Amino acid sequence: MTTVDALRKPDMPAVIARTHISSDIHGFLLPVFEAISNAIHGVEQRFSDQSMMAGHVDITFTGIGNSLEFSVSVTDNGSGLDDQNYLSFLTPFSGLKLSQKGRGFGRFIAFKVFNRILYSSRYNVGTARISRAFRFNIYDDRELIYFDAEPDFSDLGVRVEYNDLKPEWHSIVESLSATIVADEIAHHFFPEFIRGTLPRINLTFGDAEIELTSRFSSLFVSHGSGSVVVKIDGADEELQYSLSRVPRSRRFDQNALLFSAGGRIVGSPRDLSQKLGRSFFVGEADEKYIIIAVISGDALEQRLNDSRTSIGVAPKAIEDIVSAVAKMIEEVEGDQIRVIKEAQRKDLSGALSENPILRTGLSGQSLEEYVRSKPNSWGADQFVSDLALRRFRASNNLSQSIATASVDRESYYEQIKDLVAKIDLGKKDALAEYVIHRKKIITLIEAARKFDTSGKISPEDTIHDLVFRRYSDNATRGYFDHNLWLVDDALAFCPYISSDRTIHGGRRQKGDKVTDLMFYEDSIVLGENDGSSLVIVEFKKPVRDDYVFGPAKSDPVMQVVETLEKAIANGGITRSDGGHFSFVQVTRRFAYIIADLTPSLIRVLQRHDFKNDWNPKVWIRYRDTEQMAIYVYGYDTMIEGAKKRNAAFFSVLLDE
Repeated sequence: MTTVDALRKPDMPAVIARTHISSDIHGFLLPVFEAISNAIHGVEQRFSDQSMMAGHVDITFTGIGNSLEFSVSVTDNGSGLDDQNYLSFLTPFSGLKLSQKGRGFGRFIAFKVFNRILYSSRYNVGTARISRAFRFNIYDDRELIYFDAEPDFSDLGVRVEYNDLKPEWHSIVESLSATIVADEIAHHFFPEFIRGTLPRINLTFGDAEIELTSRFSSLFVSHGSGSVVVKIDGADEELQYSLSRVPRSRRFDQNALLFSAGGRIVGSPRDLSQKLGRSFFVGEADEKYIIIAVISGDALEQRLNDSRTSIGVAPKAIEDIVSAVAKMIEEVEGDQIRVIKEAQRKDLSGALSENPILRTGLSGQSLEEYVRSKPNSWGADQFVSDLALRRFRASNNLSQSIATASVDRESYYEQIKDLVAKIDLGKKDALAEYVIHRKKIITLIEAARKFDTSGKISPEDTIHDLVFRRYSDNATRGYFDHNLWLVDDALAFCPYISSDRTIHGGRRQKGDKVTDLMFYEDSIVLGENDGSSLVIVEFKKPVRDDYVFGPAKSDPVMQVVETLEKAIANGGITRSDGGHFSFVQVTRRFAYIIADLTPSLIRVLQRHDFKNDWNPKVWIRYRDTEQMAIYVYGYDTMIEGAKKRNAAFFSVLLDE
């Protein structure tokens, strides 16, 4: 005997258990939205292009304010559950629903909210009218329990009734109102209201009655449409957008973009306020209005999940869609955008009158051109910060040239002179300010060395903070938040810099080599993402003279060796923003020990076979075992080197 395997019906209770809906009013109303959608399809199936005139959908809420007696029914005068529609009803994920841009899954969503669901229908078979009524329960062995009763309405159509509310939704029911429900329905079916093709939709909420179709069709005014092309999953996709001007209200309170798929709005609206510069606009008659954009297309339909609650599009693509649609709105709302830009120009002009040096950050742009290129939401503070950063970037680019020039100490002055000769006046002004800043920092470092060691702040801690703020990294601090050029101009451009932080990013634990150095033995760990080099800079207490060869606590050479080995063994470091910076395949290892060259330190260096024949003030050793180069020099040498590197700029720029 031959057996034939066949596909079996999906385990719908398991599918429902894995389906998530939001625990808010929108999630609570999803079964009602699904019933309304099915009702609209039934009406369109019966009346075709006459649906607007002949069709109707009635939504009734009873037991208001009482979660135990609460119920909802949705009734239509469509074609009813005839044999074709009934077969589709019995088929999860049916082909008929797919042809209607549905998923054949919506009716099951009701089991996330209600325990009891009843269907009643009347339909035509030839000239005869047939009735069908049943209780629907996927958790019962008898999923469908039939009744002989006639539907409680006279025409063809379907009524679905929901009651016996699940306990987790009781608090939601108690907060409902007719206005809230009406606005949620309008929001969910916004594209259909805009198109103006809906049948008459009536809402009865206790004693309140609202005819939704005419109410919202008159409020939602078409304001333009078109298409945009965006890249989704590596392919260019054409999406259609429609814009509507809507009076500002509680539910429609800010400019927003809605994603449409499967015949309804999917997911949360995207706020356009930051892109457009306003939460809402004000018309000529001082009326407040918002722009609602709806985006749709095959690319979204294909990525709609079965429960029609979300679309599988990457965040980057979503942001590209938002930006593209915002540009379309800017064109349509040109007068409003011009008002925003003029207000920004006036704010910035006032700020520049107080800080005229920031004008160099415009880099040849007019004020209008610069403002036009920036977000509509920016205020004076953002403009000032951006202009300051643009000025400093000029210094930043030059500083990278400084780092390159500093490699060749013999021709340093000539290279700097050639560099300065090539820059324009605006950048020269920014560079002059930067050079003065460096001179002030050098003065502070010299003063820090003279602090009374009995004070609360030790000299090496102060120097460390001036070079790079402790307990931080460059995930949160930019180039001009530190002064690593004091040690070496090139260090400032390492891709990751961490100052006195643990490798794992958490609180200090026993065995943390980096965190063991928390007082006098503070560390800075720097690494390149490709793992090509790793540098440790260790600051020691000025004039300290109690170093001992061997133990890491008293031997700074072993201290940096063990710290570096720990970092490499760990494979990377956890950034302050939670990310991980990898130290894979480290091929170059360096350590700087900055400490006064007292007799005990020199004895330790000599026992480690350090040499100072290249420069008597700098001791150097390359350790073959660890493949690590270590440089040791004093604070006076660090300051002297920084002064010499800065002197070229003073000579060229400031004629000193």
